[in-house]
Amino acid sequence: MHISTVYTTIAAVLALGCLQVSSSEVVNKTAEFIATDEWQVIAEGQAIPKGLHVRINLQTGLKEAKLLDESERSTAIQSQSGDDEAGSANEPLSLEYKADIIEESVRKVKEHRSYAELRKTYKDFQKNFRTDGELIVQMIEQYRNFSKAPLESELKAKLNTLENLEYLLHQIDNALVFIDSGGLDDVLLPIVVNDTNTDLRVSAMRVLGALAGNNPKAQIKVFERNFGSHLAQILMTSTSSSEISSAMHAFGALLRKFPLAQQRILSTSGTQALIGVLRSTEIELRNKAKVVTLISDLVLEKRYVIDASKESSDAVSTLAQYVLIEFESWLPSHGYCATLEAVLSTDYVQLLDQPEVVEQFTDALENTDSLCQPLWSQSAALRHALLTMRNRFAHSQDEYRLEVSLALSRLCERLYNKHSHTEL
Repeated sequence: MHISTVYTTIAAVLALGCLQVSSSEVVNKTAEFIATDEWQVIAEGQAIPKGLHVRINLQTGLKEAKLLDESERSTAIQSQSGDDEAGSANEPLSLEYKADIIEESVRKVKEHRSYAELRKTYKDFQKNFRTDGELIVQMIEQYRNFSKAPLESELKAKLNTLENLEYLLHQIDNALVFIDSGGLDDVLLPIVVNDTNTDLRVSAMRVLGALAGNNPKAQIKVFERNFGSHLAQILMTSTSSSEISSAMHAFGALLRKFPLAQQRILSTSGTQALIGVLRSTEIELRNKAKVVTLISDLVLEKRYVIDASKESSDAVSTLAQYVLIEFESWLPSHGYCATLEAVLSTDYVQLLDQPEVVEQFTDALENTDSLCQPLWSQSAALRHALLTMRNRFAHSQDEYRLEVSLALSRLCERLYNKHSHTEL
């Protein structure tokens, strides 16, 4: 009995000790965290007050916290001002609440590359970096290395090179680098003059239009290499829609605001080529509209210079170049008036669903009517075509078609107001 009593007493004491230890652990886990200026380990599940600097020690893997430094405290006060309005400033913040943020921070720290790695990456970038000029020279050299024979295996690479050049050469300086590096002589001229592949010629003429557009120095270089005559030849002989379109793009880029080129090219084969496109029955109306738009623009360009010279003495030198251009007399002599009348009188039905093309033709008729008034004002077929298109668009609910209809009405009034026509 005595020994049993002793054993019972010992068991009770041990159980009490375990309860005290367990209670102590719970107290420790939930005890208030007293922050200092030194890093302290945060127990698992222990709450901490707001406004502490918290980190995970990457060597031990334990969570630690300390008071903010002076520089950090001012920033923290500003960022927490909005949070203080929503809750008490003394309310403890559970670390588990921001576990995902801490884990993300640790992940980013692990992903940070060393300074040496960053330097190596930057040097590799510098090694591979090329300026526009260097890229252009590289592409010209690449094109020189292509076989002189038209190999099908090289076609895609050639087209990619031309496409990249078209993008780069819209910049004036890039276009001049291309020319100075032999691009006109070694790349574009051989394609436009001799290549039999239509896709290559189309791409080359787009590049030509890109570099010559609004670039006087480039226009001069293109003109000196006789591209004007080659483009005129393509306009007179080709029936490919894409080829005519790209040739018109390059032709217009060469001629606009370049009176010397206008005088030399349009006085020989240029005007004939433009009228030939209008006269062809195999060329679509959209390309014919581009022709009459270029004709109209060149006529207006000279008229603008003449008007400007009357108001400013600075324009007199420019006027001297334009007075040599007799484009407005070359047009009727090559059949412009009769050809344009025939196009509209014959094909107006196709234009009933193309208001943007009708607008181009309308503007051209209005800007050149002084050259063709005697013929157009007496043409019943032309009048019928214009009135049919006007009436078609006048009954549309589309605002743009209504605007085109009004433009046609003004044109009809201008051409036929001297005559009595009940249709008007």
